[in-house]
Amino acid sequence: MQRDERDYILRLIAAAAAAVGRLRERLTSQAQPAEVVREARAAQGELLGRDAMLLQAVDPASAASLLDPKRLALWAELLRVEAAAHRQAGAEREAQALEARAAALERRS
Repeated sequence: MQRDERDYILRLIAAAAAAVGRLRERLTSQAQPAEVVREARAAQGELLGRDAMLLQAVDPASAASLLDPKRLALWAELLRVEAAAHRQAGAEREAQALEARAAALERRS
């Protein structure tokens, strides 16, 4: 991996970690769940980059084979934040599906 590419990935990881913290704080401060969902999805898109749609569409094992462990773990955390926001909005089915995907991704890391 070239230095520029490694630096880019490190910046993505730092931004995603900051997003997780910020979004978790927003969930506890009574932010609108729809806003948190939107921001969590945007952070996932930034973390996953140009392959975001592909990674979201494939099974967890395939997605895990394409990502480094740090990005995979942060993706799982962002999915959990999104799930928590769905749960606050009363969308239990969506929350459970997101939590299941997060758990499957973590098992693959």
